[in-house]
Amino acid sequence: MRSPIRFSAMVLMGALLGAGCDGAAPQGGEVVGDTVEVKQGAVGDLVLRCDEFQGGSYLEVVQAATGFEATYTFEDRNSESPDGMTRLVLGQYEQCRRSTVDPRILNCFSVRPGNILGKVILSTTRVQRTQMVLGSSTTVSYSDLSVAAINQEPGQTPRRDYNFPLSDCQ
Repeated sequence: MRSPIRFSAMVLMGALLGAGCDGAAPQGGEVVGDTVEVKQGAVGDLVLRCDEFQGGSYLEVVQAATGFEATYTFEDRNSESPDGMTRLVLGQYEQCRRSTVDPRILNCFSVRPGNILGKVILSTTRVQRTQMVLGSSTTVSYSDLSVAAINQEPGQTPRRDYNFPLSDCQ
C-alpha cells in the first residue's frame, strides 16, 4: 500500500523539478516559463489564497516561522470553534517556488537533511477546459487551479485534492 504512494510522490517530484531522462520538456508539453523561489517574509504573509464559491471555505498558503504552511478551512457543524469553522493543516514546507508566468502556480516542499526532498509536497496547476454547449455551436472556456497536497508523514492523509476557479485565487 505504501509503495504506490511513494512512487506517485516520486513521479510528481520528478515532474515538479523537471527531472526527465534527458532534461527535456515533458512529452507533449511546452516549457512556458521559469520559477523563482518565494522569499521569506513576515510571519502570516499570504502566499496564496483560494476561496470556494459557496460555504466560506478557503485554502491558504502563508509564511510561517520556519517556512510556509498550507491550511484548508471549512465550515463544520460539529466544530467547537465559535465561528463553526475547522482548520486543517495540509503541510509545512521549507521552500516554495512560484511560476514567473502566474504567481498562483506554486510548488512547495519539505527538505530533509542532505538536501533530500521530504514527504510533504504542495503543487498547484492551472487547468484550462473548453466545453461545447449541447445543442449549440457555442463553446465555453473555464480556468481552474488544481491543488494537490501530498503529506506522507505518519498519521496524515496521504493526498488531498482541491479545485478552485482561477478567478477565486489570489
